[in-house]
Amino acid sequence: MPLSGRPPHTSGHEHFPHVPVPADADRLRAPDPAPSDSAPSSAPVSAPTASTRPDRLSTVALVIFTSFYAFFFPLHLGHFLIPGDAGPAIGLALYIALFAVGCVAFRHPLARAARQVAARKGRAVLTLIVGGLATLVIELVGGLASSALLNLAGLSGAILQNDASVAEVIQMFPPIIIVVVLGIVGPIVEEMFFRQLLMGLIERFAPTWVAVVVSSVLFGALHMHSFALSEVLSVIPHAFFGLSCGLLYVKTGRNLLYPASIHCLNNLSAFLPLLLY
Repeated sequence: MPLSGRPPHTSGHEHFPHVPVPADADRLRAPDPAPSDSAPSSAPVSAPTASTRPDRLSTVALVIFTSFYAFFFPLHLGHFLIPGDAGPAIGLALYIALFAVGCVAFRHPLARAARQVAARKGRAVLTLIVGGLATLVIELVGGLASSALLNLAGLSGAILQNDASVAEVIQMFPPIIIVVVLGIVGPIVEEMFFRQLLMGLIERFAPTWVAVVVSSVLFGALHMHSFALSEVLSVIPHAFFGLSCGLLYVKTGRNLLYPASIHCLNNLSAFLPLLLY
């Protein structure tokens, strides 16, 4: 059961191609020019180099991250092992553990992404503003489409089960835990899986647009608890939100920090008010 998302009274939710480099490449090539806000990077953030291609530690962490996340969240197989009353607490603990493992598995692309942002702070802020506005528009379109289809199917007012589950979890734990885990940790873990990992895998066999669409659909499906028509139609806004994050990820040269930041801001807008009560 994915725990990231908004309570039902809100409107939102919550690969490494090997490029061999000669050992003396650093001595033979001219120094790179200093970065500037006006000069975009010519290579995607996720392009590996000889010094940062996956090592054994990254590979082991990636296997653990992928296996545990897929088992407990998209596949929902955890209920076979975890008692129902312990599910929410274990779900929150899993997000924290997966965040730590994911930071190890993806530490090289995350470090490059952070360096890119630090080198172009002004552009990074502008990208977040434009990306955030675009996300609001895309998610609004998804929400309108979902409402229209629910009305057409006579299911107006249907509540997504995931949102109901999140509302229950909010009542079970202190607000600060909800804000940290579901507002920050959970969104980052989801972006690691659906953008950094899944899109990279799909792009090995299909065009980028296919990777964006498929990962967005699967991100929406993550928030479904059944294949009931009300669930299918209600996750459309989540899928559109995933679409906006996928587009932002591609447009920023596979820099995960941008969609992760937008995802965190989206969830925090729902959970931060909990600290006021």
